[in-house]
Amino acid sequence: MASIDRRTSALCGSIRRGHEQSVRDFYTDWFPTLLSWSTSFIPSDEHLALDIVQETMIRVIRSLPALDSHAALVAWLRAANRSAAIDLLRRRVASQARERAAARPESSDSVHPQHHGKSAFVGDDRDFNALTQALATLSPDDQLLLRLRSDSSASFEQLASSFGGTPDSLYGRARRALARLRTLLSEESSDA
Repeated sequence: MASIDRRTSALCGSIRRGHEQSVRDFYTDWFPTLLSWSTSFIPSDEHLALDIVQETMIRVIRSLPALDSHAALVAWLRAANRSAAIDLLRRRVASQARERAAARPESSDSVHPQHHGKSAFVGDDRDFNALTQALATLSPDDQLLLRLRSDSSASFEQLASSFGGTPDSLYGRARRALARLRTLLSEESSDA
């Protein structure tokens, strides 16, 4: 076993046992790398990238498995970081939906009398719910890819470093995911 693998194994073991100094050392050593990975997911939102790092560190403290090599630690951290990004983006979308719903007026009769007592946002709610259901059918990676493209306007070149693959393969993946969403939404509208 190489020296770095022995150190990694010992560090993982001491973090799992709750050794505070090991957690501090881990945080100091890995913070720049995790921030770099997180920033590659969301290049235009440093605050969200920092939240992703914090969520990843919480996952390290709570559920770091026994790892016996540096390569295994890097792979586990990448997966934990990507998962934290997906979870935080999902929570953000849900929170934004709740905020939009809370901001809607109880009745829109005086604002939009042509709706005859119905909310002017009923169609929007149905559309949003249909989109949310359609998005849930995509893989978490495809959901994250579409979310990052729409929220941060990151290029496929920028996203390729986070997702792996080439910019062209990500473009094709995004096109296929969007085509699937269009199909599901058109089926939904024809059923309504």
